[in-house]
Amino acid sequence: MPSLGENIGVRLFAGLFLLLAGQALLAAVLPGAVLVWNLDRGTTAYLDAQDRQSLTAFAALASAQIRNGIAPAQALQATEAALKDNQAAGEAAPALIGRVALYAPGGARLAGAAPDRAGIRAERAVTVNGTPVAIAKIVRAPTSNPASFGFVRDQVIGIVVAMSAIFLILLVAGYIIASRWTEPQLILFRASRAVAQGDYDVDVTETGPAETRATMRNLGRIARSFDRLETARRTWLVSVSEELRKPVHALGERLASIARDSPPTDPEAFEDVVEGVRRLGEMAEDLHAVALADLGRLPVRFATVDPIALIHNAIWSSSKRALAQRVTLEPGNLPQATSPVKWDGARIEQLFTALIENSLRYTPAGGRIQLGLEGQRNAWRLIIDDSAPGVDIGLAQQLFEPFYRATTEPGESVTSSGLGLATAQAIVEAHHGRIEAGRSPIGGLRVTVILPAAPPTA
Repeated sequence: MPSLGENIGVRLFAGLFLLLAGQALLAAVLPGAVLVWNLDRGTTAYLDAQDRQSLTAFAALASAQIRNGIAPAQALQATEAALKDNQAAGEAAPALIGRVALYAPGGARLAGAAPDRAGIRAERAVTVNGTPVAIAKIVRAPTSNPASFGFVRDQVIGIVVAMSAIFLILLVAGYIIASRWTEPQLILFRASRAVAQGDYDVDVTETGPAETRATMRNLGRIARSFDRLETARRTWLVSVSEELRKPVHALGERLASIARDSPPTDPEAFEDVVEGVRRLGEMAEDLHAVALADLGRLPVRFATVDPIALIHNAIWSSSKRALAQRVTLEPGNLPQATSPVKWDGARIEQLFTALIENSLRYTPAGGRIQLGLEGQRNAWRLIIDDSAPGVDIGLAQQLFEPFYRATTEPGESVTSSGLGLATAQAIVEAHHGRIEAGRSPIGGLRVTVILPAAPPTA
């Protein structure tokens, strides 16, 4: 199947080539039509001039016949007979036979054919001793003869051949122009698409017309500027998350030490503080994982683990939070036994925590969350379902964006980081798997994680 870039390149080339081909066709057809029209006009003018010249000779012969005593009414027939017997009047004169009528000076037709639809074409006075005795008029169109037809045919064929050659030359030129113009536009499209998709290290080769090269140069500057900003942003996120983890970890250890050495006077308030610090630590870990994954440096340490045990551990560690929200957190469909897999156990537990955190955010009191596991060929499907109302499926893919929230519940910014599914996606990709969201059979959102049983060998 051709790629998007190839399709656009074909459309660009086809559109430009068809435009140039249409112009080439006009450049060949219009002059050709003008030449044919001019040939027809010139041929008609030439024949008319010949007719007028021949009519002058015809009128002189008719005048001679009348001077010889022939009546004007019979002079036409005698003149035509003389033309047939004597070619001294000129080669074109015989072409008037059957086309000339004689009229009296007063306008009455004496002899000859009646005018056709086109009417009188030319006329000459027939005089005797300077006195007009009749008027010779051409009243019929000339009949076609092989010589004139062959001449016109040869001229038209020559024009068609010349215009066809011009059209082919322009067509080849159009093909070359379309090819040379399309290539830089396609390079520019691919480069702009790469920049739009976040690949700021794209190589923008400057080629084509001056305007296209200038656009490519500007696009290269934009890409380099975005690349610097993106690198700075990723580095900044890693640095911030690193610095955030240290004091949070120290604060957690200090609270644990206080709880051991001197039990607090208000255990419930102290537990709230401990829970808040723990949640803050989870946020710091999520931010650190997302930042490292953004840089392509999320560390994973593969070891042999039991996926069912990881699911039970995740349910146990999040059960207190689910109970506080009055949400049932339970295992779903689990196999009777599993084979050991090679995963990073700590990262997978972080993955489960992130998925459960996301479901708890959108599952109301009285709802339930289920964690399931299904075996596939050399892979496992980890499934987490939550009950209605869940999240709009149309927003499912946006849930994987860092800091994205489908709701703005009061106080939500305090209890959730918005990094849950972004963290999950980073961990899944580090394990060479994939994650997707869809509709859950229990009414809410289903998140499915597919992980290979072992990392691929290089």
